[in-house]
Amino acid sequence: MSLWFERMKDMLWPRTCAVRECERPSDRNGSYICSRCYATLPWYDEFAKSAFAYLEPISQLINNYKFDGATYLTDDFADALERSFRKKQNAAAVDLVVPVPIHKNRLAERGYNQSVLLAAALARRLGRLCDETSLVKIRDTAHQSRLTGDERRENLKGAFRVVDPSRIRGRTVVLVDDVMTTGSTVDECTAALMAGGAYRVVPFVLAKALMDEDLGEDFIFQPTDTD
Repeated sequence: MSLWFERMKDMLWPRTCAVRECERPSDRNGSYICSRCYATLPWYDEFAKSAFAYLEPISQLINNYKFDGATYLTDDFADALERSFRKKQNAAAVDLVVPVPIHKNRLAERGYNQSVLLAAALARRLGRLCDETSLVKIRDTAHQSRLTGDERRENLKGAFRVVDPSRIRGRTVVLVDDVMTTGSTVDECTAALMAGGAYRVVPFVLAKALMDEDLGEDFIFQPTDTD
């Protein structure tokens, strides 16, 4: 019934491409990214922990998803996550999918955690459970985008905790987030999950910010915020 309803919706109100300055009707069934824009997506095949490099048009789409309520992009993003994850990782070994949490104060401001939406949609595609509650952020930290690499790591020390180890213990966990910059967030979450008894943690993100190899902390394209 829901599939029929979606098809009827697409016939009556065709989806428009969400890429800035495109806005053509999408010619890809059930997608908010048209085939022309889809061909320009910056797939990051060289990096084992993400689907894309954080470059246009993905960077714009993620910012809309994260800050402008464009949650209709969840299925497009989750399809990309699944495609890349199955290509780069052993999906059969996964027991559980866990999103990177945000603090309750940030959740109240934004109204949703985009990583929870991504993790839940990826888990459905992998046929696995999504645990949205066992890993929590216990400290409201400063925005990561305003900090250097060392400051990011210090900012997040001890900020995450597993509150229900029984759901994590002995399991292979896929840790899902939208964007990775220096990796400080996924490192701290991984440490918390391992301390909670996880057998293995596989971080996987939608996009990885590219770093200038010579300047270290200068990013080719840096996310607005990583929390």
